[in-house]
Amino acid sequence: MAQIGLSFTPSGGSPVYSIVFDNFGDNAMPRTYQSSASFDSSANGASLIQGPAYKQKYMWAISSIVPNAVATNLDALFADWDQDRSAGLAAACGVTDTTFGATVNASAVFSTPPSYTYMGPQYTMVSFGLMEI
Repeated sequence: MAQIGLSFTPSGGSPVYSIVFDNFGDNAMPRTYQSSASFDSSANGASLIQGPAYKQKYMWAISSIVPNAVATNLDALFADWDQDRSAGLAAACGVTDTTFGATVNASAVFSTPPSYTYMGPQYTMVSFGLMEI
């Protein structure tokens, strides 16, 4: 089953957050590569490949309709993550992604804070971005 698990333990040690997203709204995969490498041709036609000396990182654009309790839990996770980040701590979330190919286990930070859309009395659509570190 295609899903993304997000976990975080704040510096105080609790609570331990663990959220699973398995509803992405369409057929687009939420995981892509950061575009940090480039290909070009020189004036004499030689191939030029530029970029970092490491594998391009993953990024996730997640949008999911979840029960209100899950949206509230994500909001608390983000607030605790942001508190640790603002205090200069090495705040990273754990990500387990089974949406495509082999399972990806990575550490990530929020690149886009969560936003919330009311979907009725029981559901909220959450949207946010993560960047592998």
